[in-house]
Amino acid sequence: MSTLAACGRGAPMEPESAALAVRAAAPAAAFAKRRAAPEQAQAERTAADSASSETRRYVAVRHTLQIFTAADGVEAAWRDATDACAAAGCEVLNAALERNDERHPATATLEARVPPERLQAFLAHLGSLGRTGLNARTAEDKTDTVLDTEARLKNQTAFRDHLRVLMSTPGAKLKDLIEVERELVQVQSELDSLAAQRKVLANETDKVHMSISFRAQPSVIETGMWEPVTDALRSAGHVVAVSVGVLITAAVGLLPWIVVLGLAGWGVRAAWRRRARRRG
Repeated sequence: MSTLAACGRGAPMEPESAALAVRAAAPAAAFAKRRAAPEQAQAERTAADSASSETRRYVAVRHTLQIFTAADGVEAAWRDATDACAAAGCEVLNAALERNDERHPATATLEARVPPERLQAFLAHLGSLGRTGLNARTAEDKTDTVLDTEARLKNQTAFRDHLRVLMSTPGAKLKDLIEVERELVQVQSELDSLAAQRKVLANETDKVHMSISFRAQPSVIETGMWEPVTDALRSAGHVVAVSVGVLITAAVGLLPWIVVLGLAGWGVRAAWRRRARRRG
């Protein structure tokens, strides 16, 4: 990037103008060095992090929970859990209830982010809604990603502020101002992208992700030994119905051709008889 000049070419510099040009050129050189070697800023940040005795860990925690209730209690448990989630200050990401038919009870799911300080109370309330099945917890350390994003945000913010100072430099050349403005637009775009990434990371690490499913308690009939037989009979009935449908479709499709061929055969037979009479 070209440095900004505060005076015209060939004219002697006044002391104040010369000082202004030095102040404008120094930040520009620093910006060029920073843009040309971003790995140096990364190395400095890593060294500073290593020197710190205590560093906050940013961990993304996820809970997967399965609640079994009575066949007619799935919807009530799901609504109760949704209300309790709202009372706990959760951020609901998805809530779905599915009703099939009488043979298959309703199922429901709830996906939300829960504040860590209210997690245990919310889990205890969920446990009171039915029998707990699957209960899994996973954790992913995202400290390096968060610190890297924050460092890039800090560096880009400082770079943007310096560019704004250059934009307000008196007596700057139009060409230099255009280049600075172009660079400023690019830096601001990168800042917006980094801010969005940091917000996503904050959602993942500041709250606990909960994925809850509600299902009816399996009954003896549903898990009995005759279930494969009943499934096979239902499948056989479906196959027979499909075959009958295919036959009906084929018959309907062939019917016009049968009529046409019958009329043609009757005409040929009548002509043959008339010819036979004439010969006789």
